[in-house]
Amino acid sequence: MLGTGRLICACFCAIICLLGLTLPQPARANGGDYPAEIIMQGFLKVEDGRAILLVRVPLVVFAGMSLPKRGPGYLDLANIDARLRQAAAATGRQIELTSDGATLAPALKAFRLAFPSDRSFASYSAALAHLQEPPLPESTELFATQGYLDLHFEYSLPSNGPNVAIRVNATPDLGQRVKLRLEYVSAGPTARTYELAAGAGRVPLEPRWYEAAWLFAKAGFSGSFAIDRFVFLLCLIAPFRNFRGLLALVLVFAASQAVTLTAAAEGALVDVETGWLALLSNTVLAAAIVLLAIANLAAPALHRRWLVAAIIGGLGGFGLGRLLSDAGQLAGTHPLVAVVFFNVGVAIAAVVSLGVAFFALRLLFSKLLAALLGVVVLSAVAGHAAWHGMLNNGSELGSMLERIPGANLWPAMAVVSLWLLPAVLLGVIAYFLPKPMHGAPFPTLLRALQGRITEDGSARPGSDTPRV
Repeated sequence: MLGTGRLICACFCAIICLLGLTLPQPARANGGDYPAEIIMQGFLKVEDGRAILLVRVPLVVFAGMSLPKRGPGYLDLANIDARLRQAAAATGRQIELTSDGATLAPALKAFRLAFPSDRSFASYSAALAHLQEPPLPESTELFATQGYLDLHFEYSLPSNGPNVAIRVNATPDLGQRVKLRLEYVSAGPTARTYELAAGAGRVPLEPRWYEAAWLFAKAGFSGSFAIDRFVFLLCLIAPFRNFRGLLALVLVFAASQAVTLTAAAEGALVDVETGWLALLSNTVLAAAIVLLAIANLAAPALHRRWLVAAIIGGLGGFGLGRLLSDAGQLAGTHPLVAVVFFNVGVAIAAVVSLGVAFFALRLLFSKLLAALLGVVVLSAVAGHAAWHGMLNNGSELGSMLERIPGANLWPAMAVVSLWLLPAVLLGVIAYFLPKPMHGAPFPTLLRALQGRITEDGSARPGSDTPRV
């Protein structure tokens, strides 16, 4: 009893710690002075053994540097050059360029201030010409938190050919508020545009195939985790103890997800109205959790859950397709590699989630609650929360569908239904699998109420109940 009590206390403390990490944190004193998102704009061109970086930084980034001021808060342009050089050095550290893993040293070639209305960074050539112009007159009235600092950096590249990567480093005061919108002007026919968040890691601008594979496998792995999806997985597998059958079930989920996420990323829904699709996916996911929770109390059958997992995976894939599409900027000349390894990352995440959920449930059933009571408690809590989510999302979905003309809605629903057909086929396959793949579930509440199990949870002879 003492050991169980300590384990319960430890679990409670772990939950409190997780809540503390996930709940919104109060704003720090410095952070409250900055906007929620700060966008830097830049151009990067590689030519003649050098990399040229032109970057426009909002002056609000340097609010903590005490730039010299005059009058009611105007910048003192007569005495500001030394501070602007310090600001440029800080920007050179925040935007880090590497070649073959070695950090490149930035050389500041030019800097100048610009008004908020300045449009020089519409193109690389216009930005370069703007930076070669004379500085603003010392009498210019420019507030310290308005306008931009425009910078021109150059980097020497190794003689064995450039393999340039870029990383936007997070700073203690700005955190991850900063994003860099970068146009990479390469030797190819078209420039590529990136949106890089601070702290997102190193991004190769001309990635090799294995670098693209690693980047997209990580993106697929991290992008597929969500609390509601994990709760769905818990309800899906809770009554069963055959890991092989559950692994097959999760692979079906991942396979149907791969079909729709690839279709969405490749533009299958680009010509249809799909604003309602995310709400539909959330509503159906919540409804599935409710139904699984009810089935867990009766007589669950694993083969019936293949269809549920396949449909939920198919709907969820449309949302992940947007993540893949947004990350497509990082693929370089390897779009096929990106698609394949993004799906690999999503599949690995599904298997890892299964492993975590399976062994967490086994620990719960062996240390805290008996299997029957554990399934009941888990199903009741998850089903109750999902019921409210289903009602809220369903109400919002209904309101949205009423505002969409039928001429736009029906074609979208037809396309979505077409891409869900493979999920339905995967679900039907389960009915033709050998029964050992299904596995026997734990004793259920229905059988307990009917007196079909003994006090230790084992079935009485001759008390089999058909599964529904």
